[in-house]
Amino acid sequence: MRRVFWVGVGVAITVVVVVRGKRVVARLTPASVADRATARADEIGGRALQAVRDFRTEFVVARDERERELLAALLAEGQEDPEAVRRRRAAGRHTRPVADDPATDVDDVEELLGYSF
Repeated sequence: MRRVFWVGVGVAITVVVVVRGKRVVARLTPASVADRATARADEIGGRALQAVRDFRTEFVVARDERERELLAALLAEGQEDPEAVRRRRAAGRHTRPVADDPATDVDDVEELLGYSF
């Protein structure tokens, strides 16, 4: 996450420098030179924006792939899918029926430990 943060900081600084640079160029140079510099800055900004978009796309794909790998490695055999647990909890159902009998709901931790307080 540190690298993503510093990439973001670099992009933000680049945007600030380009915007302020355009103002300085427009103020200190003749119109034709300023037009060329502005066009070049826009071109560089477009390439930088495309690079950031490509980076984000690759990052999201790699992150999702790694998440799937970690889930596959960490879930025990027979363990419930975390997404199913999240959906159940979002719906307000914090317990899971035991032995197909909804009347015998047992807390997840209680079922795991075999006792309760």
